[in-house]
Amino acid sequence: MPAFSKKIIAAIKSKTGDFTRKELIDELIGRPAEKRKRKGKKAKPHSPEQDASILEETVEGIVAAGLVKRKKNHYRRIHSFILEGKIRINTSGNGTLSIGDDEVVIRKEDTASARNNDLVSAEIIDLRKGIFYGAVQKIMQRDRDQYFAKVVHTARDLVIYNLLDVPGSQEVCSPLTETAPEPGDMALVRLEQGFIRDRQRCSVISLFSPDDDRYDLDRIVMKHSLPAPHRDYPELSDVRNLVHDPGRRKDYTRLLTVTIDGENAKDFDDAISIEKDDAGYLLYVHIADVSAHVRRDSDLDREALNRGTSYYLGNRVIPMLPEVLSNDLCSLREGVDRLTLSVEMRIDRGGEIRGHSFHRGTIRVAKRLTYNRADELLASGEKSRLHDMLAVMYELTALLHSKRIAEGSLELNLTDEALIYENNVVTDIQYIERLKSHQIIEEFMLCANVIVSRALRQAGVPSLYRNHEAVSAESLLSLKNFLRQMNIPFRTTGSAGANIQKVIRAIAGTEIEHVVNLIILKSLMQAYYGASPEGHFGLGFADYTHFTSPIRRYPDLVVHRCLKSLMDKTASPYSLDELIFIGDKSSDMERVAQSAERDFVKIKSCRLMKDRVGEVFQAMVSGVSRYGFYVTLADAPIDGMVPLWVLTDDFYLVKEDEYTVVGKRFGRRFRIGDKITVRLTSVEIERMIIDFDPA
Repeated sequence: MPAFSKKIIAAIKSKTGDFTRKELIDELIGRPAEKRKRKGKKAKPHSPEQDASILEETVEGIVAAGLVKRKKNHYRRIHSFILEGKIRINTSGNGTLSIGDDEVVIRKEDTASARNNDLVSAEIIDLRKGIFYGAVQKIMQRDRDQYFAKVVHTARDLVIYNLLDVPGSQEVCSPLTETAPEPGDMALVRLEQGFIRDRQRCSVISLFSPDDDRYDLDRIVMKHSLPAPHRDYPELSDVRNLVHDPGRRKDYTRLLTVTIDGENAKDFDDAISIEKDDAGYLLYVHIADVSAHVRRDSDLDREALNRGTSYYLGNRVIPMLPEVLSNDLCSLREGVDRLTLSVEMRIDRGGEIRGHSFHRGTIRVAKRLTYNRADELLASGEKSRLHDMLAVMYELTALLHSKRIAEGSLELNLTDEALIYENNVVTDIQYIERLKSHQIIEEFMLCANVIVSRALRQAGVPSLYRNHEAVSAESLLSLKNFLRQMNIPFRTTGSAGANIQKVIRAIAGTEIEHVVNLIILKSLMQAYYGASPEGHFGLGFADYTHFTSPIRRYPDLVVHRCLKSLMDKTASPYSLDELIFIGDKSSDMERVAQSAERDFVKIKSCRLMKDRVGEVFQAMVSGVSRYGFYVTLADAPIDGMVPLWVLTDDFYLVKEDEYTVVGKRFGRRFRIGDKITVRLTSVEIERMIIDFDPA
């Protein structure tokens, strides 16, 4: 017999007008209860009191979810109980759909073969213990029909493949041909309609060796549904005359202006200039005026919103804007005039910003510097205008940095990694050395972001902000427990930022610095884009937004438009609801980009390690989970796991709260931060997994 709560929902869905609780009771409880059988024996039906309680709980849950409206003693269904959206499938095969702030669970048997991120129509069929359950009625649009797969084996007249990068284990098949692939071969397949012996049918687009790294980029793009190449946009047909902003511009072309970026950068968002006098410094931060070239609500603008950001995968970029804009017309290239939105800041000798102004500008970059070249110039002591300007810039940078740390900003010492290429093949992964030139750009961009955010907030102009909430009490307690394991004192009372920064200073330069900084980072909340200014805990700023990278981040483009409305004293270009939507969408796409970039590093790490199975490495325990513990190699930013099942000398217990794995009988312990010698035991490129065991 169906669950009684299912009957209640079915009865409510059938109502076309007002109904009362009494009518539901009469319909569902008033008649004799059906007898149910369980394990061949008669089971007692619910008592009327129990059924009435279930009915009351179910109706209240439906009302709270906004599916039914209550007015005094009457109810009216105001929702079809049909949902449309992208289903998220987990590793167990169950799925979820969102309904407002709630989630509807779709059991594996009710997914109707929907796959992760498919657009589906589903019907709500049950509510139990506050959880809605549904069933997929129709797959409206497949997220994709192409997948990377691994050949598992052949079975009579079929080739069996296991799909990669999907939740759980999903097998598909294709007819066996004369050129049968070998088990372990990789394939790009297209799923087709129909099943053969309970496996979905597919066709093979291409077969290749698992050692062929040319497909790595395509695999990550496909796994994360990253954007396809830009199409042609009508508004770019006459791109050289594509300027939608007739506002007056300030001429900065006589200033000595530079860009400082990475070796392979082409999308130059920002340029800087500086002047020094007896009162202090006049800092100029020039940002590419993308809003002068991209009209709001145009096809190009909507595509930029959908992308949200540019995606950086090794030496390849999937740009938010077409390359004619991102690498040329908007990019602040050396020796050519470019349009900017510029911030002038008057800063005294104590690092305090005493005044500011915003201008539409025109600049001409005198020199395109890389981080390495700028650092070399700073250290050279050569007599030149360029060296002297960089020296003044670093002088101001040191002031701004000291002031920021003193006022509560956290300075985590975590360096990014870089993939090293030779002839378009990754040959190494290295930590990026943090240079003085990196610090110059960081401090100057922070200044501009703060000033723009403060100006928009004080003027009451609706805009987007970059928010970072304070660390939660629960996370602080967890962090304290971890630090206690490391014999590091930590207070949970008083200023959380000051207490955390005290720890960071205490472990600076020690062997455990990296892992402690990593755990602190994991304790912090994720930053996000919001329509109200909530401040930035990590940076210690009451005002903060993203303004300085409009070529590669959509929120920055939005902030430019809002700032121009402030400068022009015109109505805000966005409503609050629009900003909330853009903020949520941009935050989501930022997470996608981060996940894709991590996966690209993972797959390249696997390729670097696959021929080194059996070798011994020095490492540090960098994390603990119920499946084992993670290690990071000492000489390269490559991570792997020591699975619990390889520890056969004892029965090991995982104490996640203590960041420790410990043997029950002999007490052998592996704790986060411990140095350890490990042996590489396996590398699975298809799963992007590296496993070690203690050597």
